[in-house]
Amino acid sequence: MRPAFTLAVVLSWLVMVGLLVRREVFPPALPEAPLPAGEPAEHDEWFTVSRDGRQVGHAHRVTSRTGDGQEFSEDLVLAFAMLGVPQRIATGLEAETDAQGALRRFRFTLVSPAATFTAAGTTDGRTLHVTYGPQGQTKDADLPLAEPIQLPSTVRPRVVAGDVRPGARWTVPVLNPLTLRSDALVTTVEARETVPGPDGPVEAIRIAEEQQGVRTHAWLAPDGTVLREDGALGFTLERTSRERAIADDASLAPVDLVAASRIPLDGRIDHPRTAARLALRVSGAAAGTIPDDPPRQRVDHGLVRIERETVPETAPLGPRDASLASYLAPAPFIESDDPAIVATAREVVGTERNATAAARALVDWVNAAVRKAPTVTMPSAREVLAARRGDCNEHAVLLTALARAAGIPARLAAGVMYVEGGFYYHAWTEVWLGRWVSADAVFRQLPADATHVKLVEGGPEQQAALAASVGGLAFAAEEVAR
Repeated sequence: MRPAFTLAVVLSWLVMVGLLVRREVFPPALPEAPLPAGEPAEHDEWFTVSRDGRQVGHAHRVTSRTGDGQEFSEDLVLAFAMLGVPQRIATGLEAETDAQGALRRFRFTLVSPAATFTAAGTTDGRTLHVTYGPQGQTKDADLPLAEPIQLPSTVRPRVVAGDVRPGARWTVPVLNPLTLRSDALVTTVEARETVPGPDGPVEAIRIAEEQQGVRTHAWLAPDGTVLREDGALGFTLERTSRERAIADDASLAPVDLVAASRIPLDGRIDHPRTAARLALRVSGAAAGTIPDDPPRQRVDHGLVRIERETVPETAPLGPRDASLASYLAPAPFIESDDPAIVATAREVVGTERNATAAARALVDWVNAAVRKAPTVTMPSAREVLAARRGDCNEHAVLLTALARAAGIPARLAAGVMYVEGGFYYHAWTEVWLGRWVSADAVFRQLPADATHVKLVEGGPEQQAALAASVGGLAFAAEEVAR
């Protein structure tokens, strides 16, 4: 059975806001200064989204003045294939900011064949009040803010209004509506370059943007509009006319993001689902992003050693150390306090007080209850429980929520896993049984086999960092043991 992955969700958001990975070295940074206020401007921008010279989508951005601020909208259409199945997603963002660029309200929508996900909210600069989820199944949340947040696209015109010497740098908190959190966006001026524009060559300012370890590039015209964005997996956004952007909308060439994000392996791994030990020699620009996570995963001078954990026969359910409290608490997309989640966890676990046995029962139940299907949406445990379908992300968030509801500390992990000659992006769960133990409900594993290479830890708000590894890793098998 081939696993299905939802890397497309992350990549679609990266495309939409310009977070397209391209690894280069920043020039020496100048001391940071406050971001210039700038004058609210009005822009109407259309873009083609291409890969390998073929158009795979289009984007449209509009900025307009209000009485004391700006309104901003951004729409993206992207055609792709998952495991050979053509799909199309559309995302939309509407937002309002004040005169200083601080966010007041927003509404984000992601429409895919699987579901329509929305996130809408308002903020006073101290708290982000949001309503999120699929249509008819939304949930409210209040998220604290350390300071007012902004939008990446409305930051750019203020950059060109300030110091544009190479090395000029600003750090601004921005909204990521897919993950419902504030992220630090570091913008650095790199150089002046002449690039093609809709009406001829334009002397542009090339900037680099870094967010959650993902580095992107954009070329800005003197008025702050975007001429080009360049990045991972060969994706390119280019400014164009409306007519050209939508001319081939009905025949967009789908790109298979699963195949495009494959990490090659030199060597072979026989019987990967029963692998107990694995040693991989890692190379590539992103080799340094693989974390050392003992005792399961150890990294030493480019060699990654993974040893499948030994699961304790018994582990108690009950009160935990305070340091584990966050792994029992509900979170956006991991709604462990939802009545249906709580009821299901109680039904599956019953009177069992052995956390190991309870965890195995939950892994088995999720594996049997959730139909395996490629899905492009933001995985929410409540939604997965209702829909009973999804890929690795859906299995992982539901298992994590059910484990927390049952009193077992649990967290999400994401990385890559070996399937049919290469490594592909995958998500799974880790449960606390006196120590952290991997659990993969897609393959009914507790612990997960040794071909699971962990890259990040945490929910959707952390998994955007996976894009920093896209196209930047290669593996060679040095040892495999069952």
